[in-house]
Amino acid sequence: MPHTLQLPFRDAMAACASGVHVITTDGTAGRYGITMTAVTAVTDEPPTVMLCINRQSAIVPVLLENRAVCINVLAAGQQDVAEHFAGMTKLSPEERFEYHIWHRGRNGQLQVEGALAHLHGTLTIQSEVGTHWVFMVEIDEIAVHDGKTTHDPALVYFRRRFGSLA
Repeated sequence: MPHTLQLPFRDAMAACASGVHVITTDGTAGRYGITMTAVTAVTDEPPTVMLCINRQSAIVPVLLENRAVCINVLAAGQQDVAEHFAGMTKLSPEERFEYHIWHRGRNGQLQVEGALAHLHGTLTIQSEVGTHWVFMVEIDEIAVHDGKTTHDPALVYFRRRFGSLA
């Protein structure tokens, strides 16, 4: 993409409200997590989700080795989780896990308590596209949580700010 389109493209994408997720991975390459909005359902048979991650992100080599992830779909009350894993606070990547309650799914991946849903899966396909890696994750474990009510709002990111969506 010509450099002249980079800023307008980013501004246009900021005008799209997106759900907020924390992607975690744990395995032989270590434990890591990041906040993401570039998370998209691809197909429900088999259940597959696409993750788009900047090639410079420290999670990329960890993901490529570990191959397993948990996609934590954050509730509106979890903005602090999103900020920690987005690097908006001074916490180290390891310290970010100390400020929240975590459980492990069947595949051993970390899921944050209070999320609206947890999707556990394995990387099946990866490809480099421009500045990003595109990962396909085949989902093998899903937990959807009702929380206090069935109307808990989702955490969203819109125009470079966090908000909520009921």
